[in-house]
Amino acid sequence: MGATKWVAYYLHRYLRLTAPYLIAVLIEGFMYRQWVTGPLTFFLEGPDKACRDYWWAGLLYINNLVPWKADEVCVGQTWYLSNDMQFYIIAPVFIVLLFWKPLAGIITSIGVILCSVVTTTVITYHYELGPAGSADLNVDNFWLLYNKPWIRIKAYQVGILGGWIYWKYGQALQDRVKRMPEWKKVLVASPIWVATCAVQWAVVFGLYNDIKKVRLDNLQPSVADSISYGSLARIAWSLSLTIQILLCQSGLGGFINSILSWNGWLVLARLTYSVYLLHLGLMRIVGLMSRHAFYFHPDFELGIWYLGLMMMSYLSAALLYVCVEQPVAFLEALTYRK
Repeated sequence: MGATKWVAYYLHRYLRLTAPYLIAVLIEGFMYRQWVTGPLTFFLEGPDKACRDYWWAGLLYINNLVPWKADEVCVGQTWYLSNDMQFYIIAPVFIVLLFWKPLAGIITSIGVILCSVVTTTVITYHYELGPAGSADLNVDNFWLLYNKPWIRIKAYQVGILGGWIYWKYGQALQDRVKRMPEWKKVLVASPIWVATCAVQWAVVFGLYNDIKKVRLDNLQPSVADSISYGSLARIAWSLSLTIQILLCQSGLGGFINSILSWNGWLVLARLTYSVYLLHLGLMRIVGLMSRHAFYFHPDFELGIWYLGLMMMSYLSAALLYVCVEQPVAFLEALTYRK
């Protein structure tokens, strides 16, 4: 790939993410204070200060590192955008290695995963952290462990390896599956789907009892539990998801692949990034403007909040997409054409 294509590779990603993100920073960091009124608006002081002091860290995609000890992040959920951009920047190293020297690429990728596991283990043990922020008495879990790229890269590397496996062996796998009778496809695919879904269920709900102990009894999970979950959960989730994608792509997805391949998802998929940028801010202001206590029971009330916030998020995202994201993509396409 020539220099021009490398520049386009990075510039496309930066423009694609940054234009809508900048609007989200302006809205959440500098305009919510003008709009939001209510008895709980003092909770906006933390995000406001983060946006005033460190808005530039987000635009440079280092707000998962700067400030190092972050109690608040401007547009709170976008710490992961920085992880994603950092991984995107270094991804060609692994992709090129896998293309030209597959064995070296595999060893390097697995080595990065193992280094991340060791780092997670050491940090968790040294600071006596819980398995996740929601199951930890240590309030520093977020900036010590949760949002750092050397902890998050495990899942990204699994994805890179999964993409290489499909590129290398996907066609052969598809051809082999096509020759299978339907009963054999079901026999082969069913246990794999059950196993991967069971792993994902365990990753999501496996901490339920630990969270209850932390919240109700003020009891920290054991170090062994914290290390095992913190080190392996993201690998387990991403590996299960990669296997499921390979099943769908090879013709073993069955009705699940039919549901996931429905064309109607395309409209929502185009709005996903804008929803990601806006939804948490909308949830915050609705909560802060509330004049009454909010209870998680009965579920009917929670359902109303969920549906209302979902609709608000998608309508706001549609406006951001039409006014910012799509025009920037159109201008970029015109530039590349010239």
